Amino acid sequence: MSRRAFDTEIALDLAVNLIPFAIIAFFVAVFAAFNPWGFDPLQSTLQFTILLSTMLLLAIATYIAARAIETDDRTRYDVSEFR
Repeated sequence: MSRRAFDTEIALDLAVNLIPFAIIAFFVAVFAAFNPWGFDPLQSTLQFTILLSTMLLLAIATYIAARAIETDDRTRYDVSEFR
């Protein structure tokens, strides 16, 4: 019996990426609401570009890792078979 894609075990393995993603999202929200340096088009564009591209790359890396874990034959087993 094969596992469903992105089951709870894989979600727990990938939860470590949720913390940095939440931290970056927090800073994006804070800098959008309360920008302590004021608004400068160049500085603000660079700032948000760096933060949002980091979030995007982290999300892509998390998705690729989840797919790699799911398709690995060593992780494909039914837990009930070993009990």
